[in-house]
Parts: sequence; C-alpha cells; structure tokens
Amino acid sequence: MSRSTHPRQAVVGFDGGACASHAASAAFDLHRRLGTNLEFVHAVDLPPPDDVAGDPGSAAQMEAEIEAATFERAVAELEELAAAAGCEFPVRAHTCVARGRPARVLLSRVECTGADLVMLGAHERRGVLDFGSTMRAVLGKAPCAVWIQPGPPREIRRVLVPSDLSSESTRALESAAAIASAYGAEVCVLYCFQPPDVAYAASPGYPMVGPVYGIGQVREESERELEQVVAAFDWGDVEPSHRFVEGRPASAILEVAGEFDLIAMGTHGRTGLAAAVLGGVAYAVLKASEIPVLAHRHPGREMLLA
Repeated sequence: MSRSTHPRQAVVGFDGGACASHAASAAFDLHRRLGTNLEFVHAVDLPPPDDVAGDPGSAAQMEAEIEAATFERAVAELEELAAAAGCEFPVRAHTCVARGRPARVLLSRVECTGADLVMLGAHERRGVLDFGSTMRAVLGKAPCAVWIQPGPPREIRRVLVPSDLSSESTRALESAAAIASAYGAEVCVLYCFQPPDVAYAASPGYPMVGPVYGIGQVREESERELEQVVAAFDWGDVEPSHRFVEGRPASAILEVAGEFDLIAMGTHGRTGLAAAVLGGVAYAVLKASEIPVLAHRHPGREMLLA
C-alpha cells in the first residue's frame, strides 16, 4: 500500500475573527511545509436587493463598497498572519469575497477550485466546540477532507490516527504520513476494541444458543490485523507505531489525544451499522478535541451530525 501526496489545494474560511485567524495561520504553515496552494474565502451574507430600501442603484453601490472594504480588511489581516508564520504568500491574489451564506460559498469554491482540503476555525463554548450551521454543512457535504482548528496552531510532532482497519480509513493514514513527513513527526495508529455487551455463539441446529467465550480470540485477531495494516503501509521516512486499546472509541481517542498534536481520522469506515458508529465517533471527537482534527469523509456518504 503506498502513500498519497499531501493536500494540494485548500480552501480556508476567513471572517476576520480569532478562530478563523487560527485556521489561517495553520494554513500558512501547511503552505510553508507542504507547498499546499491556498484560497482564502470571506463570505458576505448581504440581504437581497429587494429587501434594501431606497434606490436600487444606490443599494448596489453600497454592496460593492462593503465587498471592497471587506476584501481590503481581509487582505491586511491575512498578510499580517502570513508574516507572523514566516510564510511568503501572495495573499491578495488568493483571497476572495463572495456573496452568500458561508457554507454555500465555501462549498462552491471547493467545487470550482477542485480543493482537496477545507480549513475552518472552531468556536469554543462551555468547553465544547460550537458547531454552527456553517461547520455542520461543510462537514456533512464537503467532497474532500476538512481540517478543524480549535485554537492557535502549534508544532506538529505526533499525529494520532484512529482507525477501524477498513480500506476507507487508509485515507487518513495517507494524509497523516504526508504531514508527518513534512513536519518530522511520528504517527501512532490507534485501534479501539469494543467487545459486545451480549453475544451468542452459533452451534449446529441452534444458531443462536449459548454465550460466546471467544471474545479473547476476536481481540487477538483484531490486534494481529492492526499490526498487519501498519506493517503493510508505505510510511516512507515516517516512524509509525500502533496502540490497541479497549473501550468506547470516542472516549478512548479523547483520553489519549492530549499526547498528540493532530488527529487524522475518517468519518466513515466499514459499511452498515459500523459506518454509522464511526460517523458518530468522528462527530464526538470533532466536538470535544482540543487539538486540530483532519476529518476524511467518504465521498459517497454524508456525515450525519446530530
């Protein structure tokens, strides 16, 4: 199994707030380290012309002035952030202000640019990330990976990759390997084994009779599969490790997250119920993580955000 390349094109949501500034700083660092192309997008949700009192021509001129002022303000702020990140980047040529609701504008720019990454800052409220309508829509609909930056960026030295060992979850391994290589970081693949509360064994003629005493065997098989997945992946110059834990996946991931600087994970894995479970796990991690999360959504499925 081979590694893919790093993110080539990122669309970065920017509204001038502190949270968006954190995402922009992380984006500049990606450009400096990986050469990722960036487009900064500021959505201006102006009222329809019919809702603006007065002369339509004056209203149009006012809207144009608002867009121009917003653009200049965004460019000035982004240039300061680029300088602070030690990144030489042509901000003015890669910043756009577009009318419309933020989620629609961002998703439209993803489609137009062919971006393989969206980067957003996360608001914090009562210790839990505030997933407003914009973030929900982007996470649920984006045809590419989404990077959620909950605070100021920091040096990435250790990357955590929760995996359900499915082929779909290898996309997170690929991104983690590329980022770790650029940052000189380590990667740890985490598998959370959650034994069933009640299970029954099949026997001839009585397919659902008797408690299962083979959970230990299932655990051993899962551990072997984890080792095989890690060994089969082409890590290049990255030093991988793996960790096998038992418990509820979201809780287990968040419990060890403090040891790492980035979480890269899929939002869907195995089909059926397990896919829904992983979607719920990803959502729980995204909401509670205090470190950045790089979420890979399967292109054929929407992420359900309850």
